[in-house]
Amino acid sequence: MRVEITKTMRITSALCAALICFLYAFICHVPSSLAVIVKTLDTTVWTNEFEPVKLTCQIESNSTDNLRIEWKKIRNGTSSYVYFDRKIVGDLENRAHLMKPATILIFSAIYEDEAEYRCEVAAFDDEKTFDVINIRLEIRVKPAVPQCSVPESVYRYRSVELRCLENESNPAPVYRWFRDNEELPLNSMRTKVNYIMNTKTGTLTFRYVNLNDTGEYHCLAKNDAGHAQCPAKRMEVYQYYFREIVLLVNIVMIVVLNTCLGYCEWIHLEEARKITIDQNGTMASTTAMQTRYKIEHISLRRWRQWYVKMYFSVACI
Repeated sequence: MRVEITKTMRITSALCAALICFLYAFICHVPSSLAVIVKTLDTTVWTNEFEPVKLTCQIESNSTDNLRIEWKKIRNGTSSYVYFDRKIVGDLENRAHLMKPATILIFSAIYEDEAEYRCEVAAFDDEKTFDVINIRLEIRVKPAVPQCSVPESVYRYRSVELRCLENESNPAPVYRWFRDNEELPLNSMRTKVNYIMNTKTGTLTFRYVNLNDTGEYHCLAKNDAGHAQCPAKRMEVYQYYFREIVLLVNIVMIVVLNTCLGYCEWIHLEEARKITIDQNGTMASTTAMQTRYKIEHISLRRWRQWYVKMYFSVACI
């Protein structure tokens, strides 16, 4: 008898607990039919500039048709209305309209439309009266014609840098360089090239140029929205003859100067050998004059030796 009473008490306790849980859920939980819920297809939307785009705000659950719908645009920390009091206002005025129930269609998106948009829906007759979603709108902008810097001429074996710049596109473009309408391969371990191409900054740096680097160069900037290229510019690579010219000039100068110095030296030697004859017919050498000529002769020889050393020093550079 006691066992049956115990079982009955246990069953009664379980039923009471279940009843309490049911009442708690019924009182405290808001049914979905009494709550406004909004959703979107994409929290980040991409579109090209000057193309239409939808900002989807779907109202999935509500118990009343008395809704208040508002859209806000948040850009650079500043919030402004684009849909308020049942009409398009602000930056989207005359450029968009509201598609029932709460989706905004922008007819032609521009770069200034890139921002975060907030859809706010209020249903005052529901238990949950308010819901909101945020959508990020990204505008892809096609690159403009890039500015290219290509030197007209450069000497062989010299380093040179070609530049390409475009700063109006979104997202930032990738740069590629072409020579005579043929795309230059990217620098890699497998490709032996004498340049470094930076596809992010648009620079093409030649560590040294060869004669076969002569050609028409142009740069192409490309992103997901499109591409643009600058007009081709010609770069000429010339043979560098500086050493040959210096060598030839030095040879001519050494020949001319040695000829002049040799002639002057011969003249001084002849003067040193001269002998004076006095009135009595006796011959006497002029020691002072010979000494002076010997000193001048030594100076000329030292000058010629110094010039020869300087010549070889310059020729070896």
